[in-house]
Amino acid sequence: MKKKWKLILGLLIIVAIVAIVLQQYSQGIEAKTLEIQPRTFSKAFKEEGKVISNDEYKIYTANGGKVVELPISEGQLVEKGKLLLAFDNSELYFQLQQLQAQLKSIIAQYELEKSQISLDKMKELYEAGAISLKEYEDAWNTVNSQYYPGQIDALNAQIDMLQYKIEQSQVIAPIEGIVSGLDLKKGMIAMAGEHLMTIIQKNDYGVEVYVLTEDVANISSGMKVDLIQDNKGEDLIFAGEVEQIASSAIEKTSALGLIEQRIKVTIKLDEPQNSLLRPGYALDIQFTTETKEDCFIVPKTALFPYQESDALWVVREDKAEVQKVITSLENDREVVITQGLNAGDQVILNPQLEGLTEGIKINNIN
Repeated sequence: MKKKWKLILGLLIIVAIVAIVLQQYSQGIEAKTLEIQPRTFSKAFKEEGKVISNDEYKIYTANGGKVVELPISEGQLVEKGKLLLAFDNSELYFQLQQLQAQLKSIIAQYELEKSQISLDKMKELYEAGAISLKEYEDAWNTVNSQYYPGQIDALNAQIDMLQYKIEQSQVIAPIEGIVSGLDLKKGMIAMAGEHLMTIIQKNDYGVEVYVLTEDVANISSGMKVDLIQDNKGEDLIFAGEVEQIASSAIEKTSALGLIEQRIKVTIKLDEPQNSLLRPGYALDIQFTTETKEDCFIVPKTALFPYQESDALWVVREDKAEVQKVITSLENDREVVITQGLNAGDQVILNPQLEGLTEGIKINNIN
């Protein structure tokens, strides 16, 4: 009797399972699908680069000193000829006044001595025998001596040097541009030869990027690239062009600490005057190395191995079906299907979808 009940119970369970399976097949499962249509395939790679200025003027101080005027700030646009900063030059003015007073005194003394001696009269006296030859020569040497002219020249040279230093105490913008790298504040002391700031030519920017040596073979001068800037989660894309490729590689350390051989590539912006870029900004450069038109393209994640081949789940007559395919070109995310698909086919994006079996009804959710 017990065996009979066990048999009946087992049959009921089997019937229930069959009913559930049949119900599932009749109701189907929901799956996200991709409708296959011809489109352009692109193979590309990205590297991080940095915006640079193509035309910049580094400003140094010849003499240094205490900053007493600083009418500019970091990032400010300045016109050519504008005062950028001024050093304290009061001590230089005091020295200049002292030298000018000395010069005035020596010139006066020189003129006085010359006025007291008349060579023509001394010559007449010598020829008349009134004075000796030595007295006449002493007078001539006094009038034609280089002592006073030498002192005057030396003082004039010192005055010129001081006037030059006074002029250098004011730093003037040599070009119109944007102030960058300004770390000084009013009252600070700058040393002689110290870098003060850089004036960057506005809207004359480029991009530098270091590319792995194995990727450089796919890059050429004039090649178009996309410059991608992350702007609060939204990508801003600028057009650029490869301008120059360095002739030799240098060693760079990767984020993982690996030593890599890389080559510097310089990118020219197509429309720098309309860009939101500034020197120092980081952005991604996308190099598109290969394109092909009219391709059937699917995500790599939709593929799965099947009978020693690649396959996709496709929806035909509202039912799931395994379709063997042949692939060709691929990039990091997508692959081109050359055989096995037709325009309009619906490809199931998740091959690991629960309940997905051949013949099951598919309810598309695109």
